[in-house]
Formats: sequence, C-alpha cells, structure tokens
Amino acid sequence: MATKTSKNKLKLVIPWEYLRKGTVELLKSAGYDVKIDEHSYQIQVDDAEISCFISKVEDLAPLVESGEFDIGITEEAFIIDTKVEVAKLIDLNFGYNTWKGAKLVLAVSADSGIEKVQDLEGKKIAAWTPQIVEDYLKERNIKAEIVRVNMPAEAKCPEIFDAVAEFVNSGSSLRKFNLKAIETLMQTTPWLIANKDSMKDPWKKEKIEDLSMLIEGARLSKDMVGLMLHASNSMMEQVFKILPSMKKPTVTQLRGENWFDILAVVDKKELRSLMPQLKKIGCTDIVEFPLNKVIL
Repeated sequence: MATKTSKNKLKLVIPWEYLRKGTVELLKSAGYDVKIDEHSYQIQVDDAEISCFISKVEDLAPLVESGEFDIGITEEAFIIDTKVEVAKLIDLNFGYNTWKGAKLVLAVSADSGIEKVQDLEGKKIAAWTPQIVEDYLKERNIKAEIVRVNMPAEAKCPEIFDAVAEFVNSGSSLRKFNLKAIETLMQTTPWLIANKDSMKDPWKKEKIEDLSMLIEGARLSKDMVGLMLHASNSMMEQVFKILPSMKKPTVTQLRGENWFDILAVVDKKELRSLMPQLKKIGCTDIVEFPLNKVIL
C-alpha cells in the first residue's frame, strides 16, 4: 500500500503482472532507470520526485480514482469494468509481449457446440471483467452465471466454466487450449490515467504532463524509425512525393556537391516499400536507425 508522502511527490502505480513488461520498457525508453525487487514486490525509478508502486492490473484504476495514487497505467477494459472516474491521458496501445492493443472476447471450447452468444443462456462464464460481461449479456437479454477470476482461465474451460472472457492479442493462447472466440466484447489498450484532483494541483499537474510527454514519446518510438539517405537535386521531387514524414524532412546539402542528406522519421510498416522505391529512384547510403523517443 502507498504511504503518506510530501506534497511534492508524485505517486506512480504500475501493473505488476500482464502489462508490466511493456510498462517498464516504456519507462526505460522515456529515460528512467528502473529497478525491480522481485522478492519484495518493489519498484523504483531514478527521480526523487516520483514514488513508484505496484498493483494488480484490475485493482489499479479504482486506486487512482480514490487518490491513493496520482497516476498509473492500466487496461482500458478495467477502467470501464470498474466504472471509475479518472483522467485518461494517453492511449499506449500495447499488450502482452506486443506493441499493439488487444480484444476482449467471449471464448468457448471448440468442441462445445456453442456457436453464438445466445447459446450462453444459463451457462457459467469466467470473467476478469465481470461487469463488462454482465452489461453485454443484459443488453441482449441473456442470463448466465458470471464468476470473477483474477487471472486467465482458458485452462478451466470447459471442465469448470462453459465460457471465458479473455484478452486476445494473436489468438495463440485460445488455440493452445482448443478454444474459439464467439463474440468480441471490445477493443482495448492500456491507458496512462491520472487522479482528477491530482490534475488540479499545479505542481502535480506539471509533473504529470512532463511524465506523460516522455512516455508518449517513448511509445511513438516503438512504431517509428529514423531514415537517412542521400539524393541528388534531380531526385528531390520524386523523393518528397513518396517520403512520408511527421513533419517536413530535414535536408542538408553535402559540401561541394549537388547531393543532399535527407533525414526523416517514418512508420516502421511503411519502410519495407519505401526502401526499394528510394533505391530505384537512385538514392544512396540509405540508413535505418532506431529511436528512443519521438516528441511531437
């Protein structure tokens, strides 16, 4: 639990399981040295103005709402499930071992004979987000027994539960347990959230905004790369037509030559098609390099 701290101390809480790996990686990319003690369940960052704590991911949003913590990272589905009132700051769009969001689905055994959500009438459902499941079924006049669980329950279906509400990224976990998704409840991603009263405190608000900017920059860098290349003056118009950039690329003329050094930030997914196109135009010295932070 959090302890009382001075006013000029920001209390940051991160999920210990599920989203911990991505959260820690973002903090490190944002420039923080992160130390974790696995035995005492403690985490520290090298900022004297930030006290860092851990929480179960499903309990985190209510703790931020109550003011126990000023700021934290949790899955959007848990914000909705607990019906809390918090300030949603940044959509971080990552999941378990992946830099993309997830789906919350209702899944059943592939051999169960259950084909649609209406077939869950009178069934027993395990849910990490019971309120979301209850609301979803209620809107469709479906009555079922919903049991809250605080961990993935794929292995317990169908022996204990007829269906499970699970977070899905690639679907490999469902396939591992011979499950199939019959309904998507929502798309969900982690969010950086803050206590609303903390956002009214001038010192905390500024500290939160600074931290948010660094974390957002770190997250953007996971999708973007730097691109550097050389192009002659005659190639420039073609290069600019195909070269996407967050802003106009930086162009520097090479000394004593009619060639230019071009620097841009591009989406990783576009790079596969960009590089061959640039090479066909005649560009040379095409270099891709990683980024730690991208501040818009």
